[in-house]
Amino acid sequence: MAGANLPAKKYKKTSPTATRLSFEFDGGSTQFVDIGMALSAVNRKFARAGVYYYVNSVEIYNNETGVVDLHTLPDTWVTKNAWNRGFQLFQKMNAMTDAPLTAGLRPKYHDFKVYMSERHLNAGSTSPSMHGINAAQSTINPDEWAYSQFVSADDDHDGQANADEFNVHMIGPHMGSTNNWTSIGLIKSYAETRMIPPNNSPNADMIDVTDPLMNIFDFSSEEQLNDIATNLLEDNDRTPYDINGYVGESGNHMQHVARIGTEQGVGRVGRAAGFCAPFGLICVDPHGVGTAFRLVLNLAVGTYHGVYAERA
Repeated sequence: MAGANLPAKKYKKTSPTATRLSFEFDGGSTQFVDIGMALSAVNRKFARAGVYYYVNSVEIYNNETGVVDLHTLPDTWVTKNAWNRGFQLFQKMNAMTDAPLTAGLRPKYHDFKVYMSERHLNAGSTSPSMHGINAAQSTINPDEWAYSQFVSADDDHDGQANADEFNVHMIGPHMGSTNNWTSIGLIKSYAETRMIPPNNSPNADMIDVTDPLMNIFDFSSEEQLNDIATNLLEDNDRTPYDINGYVGESGNHMQHVARIGTEQGVGRVGRAAGFCAPFGLICVDPHGVGTAFRLVLNLAVGTYHGVYAERA
């Protein structure tokens, strides 16, 4: 009977999603993965860039002995707030062309897509691959995955009609120069527009520990109360972090999440535990690897197009 001997109806396969993403890399150069782009290309449906994706595990396949480091953006409130600030400004800029100026120009796959760093902007994102027999592989490229651009209304005084246009990246300094920017560091920009907290809290510079009433109960000839008060005044009144620096202002402020080594004794396969990838951006940095290698990301399963993801 055609409908007999089948799983119960509640176990029907719904909206299948490829959550195992494979990437082919050239050895010897730092390269980048954009999970949103890869998911979109392989599954033929749009996955947003501005979300937190989660990787369950990672695998490296390599024909030589070497190591590959994986880095993500620092998973901090600063990273989240800097991205949200950039997103809000991007939305406000694009809203200038909405009704009544036009009937609406937003493309179907409009999204706020940012580079991880200056190096990512220069290298681009590696497309995912599918595989055949005898080690054959095919790269799956999207028709378009355009990283967002800002168009500044700030007059650059160059005497030309073209406005200043630039990309944005998360970590590292700005690229370019005043009125001729190539890309703006979102965390750097966020840091430069925030108030600096008080250096001493509370400000006790005017307190006099020798005041007579303050010493009315000081029976110690060693000035015990004065010493206690001095310690309270001088210790732990400054921020437990660099008051003038934000993690992410430097291009070297990536979060190291894995180092995967391969050697002959383990069949040239290395594995590592999973991690969170803010905005789906991963830096792949090989060391001592001169030939091509494969990176496989096993994504956490969830309700966002078949994978687990969180809003920024």
